[in-house]
Amino acid sequence: MSNHLANQTSPYLLQHATNPVDWYPWGNEALEKARREDKPIFLSIGYAACHWCHVMAHESFEDPEIAAILHSGFISIKVDREERPDLDSIYMAAIVSLTGQGGWPMTIFLTPTLEPFYGGTYFPRERRHGLPSFKELLLFLSDAWKDRRSEITKSAQQLSLHLKQHSKRGETPGTLNPEALDIATDRLIAEYDFEYGGWGAAPKFPQPMAIEFLLQRHLSGHPKALETAFHALEQMARGG
Repeated sequence: MSNHLANQTSPYLLQHATNPVDWYPWGNEALEKARREDKPIFLSIGYAACHWCHVMAHESFEDPEIAAILHSGFISIKVDREERPDLDSIYMAAIVSLTGQGGWPMTIFLTPTLEPFYGGTYFPRERRHGLPSFKELLLFLSDAWKDRRSEITKSAQQLSLHLKQHSKRGETPGTLNPEALDIATDRLIAEYDFEYGGWGAAPKFPQPMAIEFLLQRHLSGHPKALETAFHALEQMARGG
């Protein structure tokens, strides 16, 4: 059995070509199908060397029951972030806005007009790490799309407006004052996990920009920035 990925050139997409999930590559066929059938889009973005992408693929995307739920309620699109960094950047910003952190596999749900309304990274087969099971999530969102569409539409519009405003702020010229940099540094350190390393809840992902920022702040004389950055790097070097 194969889906719509069989003729793709991306190694990552080809890894999913025999999944029971009816995957489509990003393109007009899938997007028009979502609009025509009035179904939300399940967009999954990852890359061939991504560990948690393989875990979620084995746990969920190889499961016929999960595949049936996706086929019934969603249009499923698989994207290789190394092939489409533009899409990865757009929807990663949405994930960070929704959850406070990003990573892969990127799991995001869109309206047929491509507005994100819910997402995250890895979702497990069974509840753990404080996360719902992927099956529970799919059933909840499918029911919400049918019975509480106005709530989803409102959420999607609010998130899209936030992303547009954030994008405009990023284009505003100006300089950061030392006080703002100190506040950002102190907050990064306060939210850091000195037991296991990293930021946020499990599963965690490397945060190279945060570590690089802390190393720069060490050069500017911040007393605890180097300790935090080194601890993060040491924990990454020791394993997941």
